[in-house]
This record gives sequence, C-alpha cells and structure tokens, in this order.
Amino acid sequence: MDNTSAQELTQNDFFARNLVQLRSRLEGRVSQQRLADELGLKKSTWAAYESGRAEPRYGDLIKVADFFQVSVDDILRKDLSKEPLNMPKIPELRVLATTVDTQDQENVEFVHVKALGGYAEGYGDIDFIGKLPTFHLPFLARDRKYRAFPYEGESMPPLRDGAVVFGEYIESWESVKNGTICLVVTKNEGVVLKMVYNYLAETGVLVLKSLNERFAPYPVRREDIKELWRFAGFFENKFPA
Repeated sequence: MDNTSAQELTQNDFFARNLVQLRSRLEGRVSQQRLADELGLKKSTWAAYESGRAEPRYGDLIKVADFFQVSVDDILRKDLSKEPLNMPKIPELRVLATTVDTQDQENVEFVHVKALGGYAEGYGDIDFIGKLPTFHLPFLARDRKYRAFPYEGESMPPLRDGAVVFGEYIESWESVKNGTICLVVTKNEGVVLKMVYNYLAETGVLVLKSLNERFAPYPVRREDIKELWRFAGFFENKFPA
C-alpha cells in the first residue's frame, strides 16, 4: 500500500484510495464525470473525494456503497484492492457528435429553427452538427457540454414561443431525477422541453409532463429516445409581459 501502513491511514485516506480503485476496476475505463453522473453527484465532488480533499457526506457514502455493493464500513476501513468484488456494469457509453473551437474547447451549437426539424435524424452526424452556428457563454461551465435549441409552443410557461433554451448533455439517463426539466430528443416528436419522471429502470419509459396543465403527461419508451439535455437556462429577446 505504497509503504504506508494500514494503521496510519485515516478513514478518509481509505475512502479516497478505495474510490480510485473501484472506478479503475469498472469495465471500459469509466471517467470521473461518467461515474459521478451515474451516482447523481457533481464531477467536482467525486474528484475531491478521490483526491482526499473532501470528507464524504453520509448520503454520498450510501450511494457509493449501494452502487458497488459493499458496506460503508468496508469502504472506510478496508483496502478494497485486495477484495474480490462483483463490479456493477454501467450502461453503454453514448457517443455525442460535437464541435470544438481553435483552442480545442467544446462549442455551444445552436440548433436554429431550420435545422430543428432534422435534428432527431442528424443529431449523430458530425457533418450536420458541424454546419450549426456556434458560440460560447462565460456563465456556462467549461467541463460540461451544452447545446441551444429554439423553444416552440406554450406547454412550459413562463417560456414563450421563440425563446432560446440551453441544455446540458446527459450521458447517464438513469441518473435523471424525477421533476428534472429536460430537452428530450425523440424519434417521433423531435425536440421537446418537458418535466421528466424517470421510470427507465422499472418499465423502460420516461413520463414527460408539461408545466401547462392543459397538456396531459405521456410516456416515451427508451428505444424512442435519442438524447437528453438538462435545462440550463434560456434567453428571450422580448421584455416579460
């Protein structure tokens, strides 16, 4: 154990070392971001835990223990590199077509109205994505992927027709919490903005709900979903009424 005796290690030392070890044993070289998304944590939180810079919160300890099917006590007190474990399988990584600027920073692509109708088919085509206008916004995190879409309709007040909605890419659909507002890209409807209720694990569907009660909730099957983008903000060029 790097010439450090087990007796000299604190619980936080064991926790940090075990997190690095557990992540490294997952199939497919899982990144900090990927695993944090799967557990419903921020990447910065997971990175601080792995480096030993932060004491683990009790709720996060439970999440990690449940995910890796080990006890909280073992995570804090044992060297899990020496333990035989049945590692969980993380759902297959989804590939995102994206563009970068001259400094190799990811752009925010704008799916304008003319491109919106073809997005459900062209979302994975780098030629299609490469033709979209791009920009950067200083208030969006640099370690996340964002895309902008025009909003149409009246199902999600106070947003009005013509607003531009910013979405943060969601890699792990199973991690989406009930009540999260998302841009949902589907095979039949294209891009819709809805409040999401997640039943993917139980029944393989998301239930999409409008904020306008005149619109009834409805289910969307996993196989019909193309992408999910978490609502990250919006822009309107009209003064609020």
